[in-house]
Amino acid sequence: MSQSLLVLAWALGKTLPVFLWKGLCIHAVAAGLLLPMRPGDTRPRHAVLCLALLACGVVFAVDVAGAYRAELASLASGRISYVGGGQAMPAGAFWPLWLAAGWLAGAALVGARIGVGLVWLRRALDASAPWTDAAWRTRADAMARALRLPRAVGLRIAHGLSSPVTAGWLKPVILVPAHLVTGMPADLLEALLAHELAHVRRLDFLVNLLQHGAEALLFFHPSVWWLSRRIRVERERIADEVAAGLIGDPRRLARALDALSRAADPGAGDARVRIAQGAKDGPLVDRIRRLAHPRPAPRRGLALPLLAAMLALAGATLWSAADLGPARAARALAENGGHGGVLADYPAIQALIEASGAAHVLVVDSRSGDRLAARAENDVVPIASLTKLVTAMVVMDASLDMTQPVRVAEEDAAATKDGMSRLPVGTVATRDTLLKLTLMASDNRAAYALARSYPGGLPAFEQATQRKMAALGLAHTTLREPAGVSSANQSTATDIERIVRAAANYPAIVRDTVALGEDVRGEDGVIRYRNTNALVGRPDWDIRLSKTATSERAGRCLAMRVQVHGHDLTLVLLNARRQPA
Repeated sequence: MSQSLLVLAWALGKTLPVFLWKGLCIHAVAAGLLLPMRPGDTRPRHAVLCLALLACGVVFAVDVAGAYRAELASLASGRISYVGGGQAMPAGAFWPLWLAAGWLAGAALVGARIGVGLVWLRRALDASAPWTDAAWRTRADAMARALRLPRAVGLRIAHGLSSPVTAGWLKPVILVPAHLVTGMPADLLEALLAHELAHVRRLDFLVNLLQHGAEALLFFHPSVWWLSRRIRVERERIADEVAAGLIGDPRRLARALDALSRAADPGAGDARVRIAQGAKDGPLVDRIRRLAHPRPAPRRGLALPLLAAMLALAGATLWSAADLGPARAARALAENGGHGGVLADYPAIQALIEASGAAHVLVVDSRSGDRLAARAENDVVPIASLTKLVTAMVVMDASLDMTQPVRVAEEDAAATKDGMSRLPVGTVATRDTLLKLTLMASDNRAAYALARSYPGGLPAFEQATQRKMAALGLAHTTLREPAGVSSANQSTATDIERIVRAAANYPAIVRDTVALGEDVRGEDGVIRYRNTNALVGRPDWDIRLSKTATSERAGRCLAMRVQVHGHDLTLVLLNARRQPA
């Protein structure tokens, strides 16, 4: 053994017992910070646990490095005596070397266990086959886009698995057991795929690998295993929350997990080491209960040492002041019977909802996807001119010449005779102007003229619309024509939120929906248009995207993205009987 390695081993052995009490201190601090949090505060709990595990690794590495430098300095100054063979070693201090040897053996065993898992995963990937079903590929792609995944996700069918697992982070792949593809209802399998895509979105495979690394290096400390186990529990809960929000139905995910717990593949081995996350990970019964019957959990008493109690008190004070956590917000919403509670932080939004009398309500944090308020958000109802957001996206996707003039024809007037329009037949305007009138003023003839002038005509436009709906995952949306005059154009508040989220990625759509007005020159003079949303332009509203709709069947509808107190919120109101503004 070289002199530097011997010194490193001695420094490591001296550090191991010191880290025992330091690891316990980190454990106590983490427990103290978790104490004021409710079990449903999954994201902050996960953050505290990850930071605590990271602190363990950093403290251990810093201590070993410090001890190594100190021993090198002692060796250089001659304070260390030499024993045999010219090797540097403190006389009579062999116990650190034995500790280092024991640590090396234990780390090697844990590392070998991780290696077995990686080999198993590699073999599972090699033995899997691509899932070529176009319908499922479309579903998965739509959910991936809804989660704004920065990379494509592969779908493969594998044998010998008991549940879907996610592998990789640079080129993520979801392995789906063959017996689930053939034996599980499509809606439940879609919920499980949403859960795995949530893992991909959060880079959980990479985090899991880092956890395994920490477990290998610090295997000797029980606090490390406790932190790592709790991280995995909270990770699955977060993935459940994200997936439930994505599919819009927590109970469906609960049913999927229950069905998964009952399903079994005879070829699946339970003794394998799982490097990839599986849908069965974590306390499955607890996860199902949380999804099926969410309810606040009572706080526990403060029964920690004085330091942890003080940290818990400070954490509780800060937490109450910040009022953070999507799960806590959801509970507050439920406890206040609808859109109170968390919306008390947004009085203008709350007042707008109450004033509208909307039958279907959805308020979503646009950045995190957390639902802040919901009422009958999955009911299918007419949506009238909210249709025009999809029409605008289909037109923009075609990369057409927006400066090309289009003439409003008799066909446009006949097709939209049941709706309102101030645009006379014979008016010639550019596509860009027609797009603005479609979105800002909700002009039906302008919308129909855009669709009619689409390359290939209305048939090609309708096909492009269906493709767009499939890409967005609008499973509960039906669009029969481009303007929204037909009551057969139907959707849900959940699907409308997805439409708004997608439309926000089009700068031209964002610009036109919040434009204050537009003057169009017709044969009889200038026609002055104004935004149909009276809130646009008001100094007390920071509206980033807006679309209104009104019809006898749909009532008054409003979909908009607004910034309040630094938070981007998406608001959907359907079937309101009073003017939302």
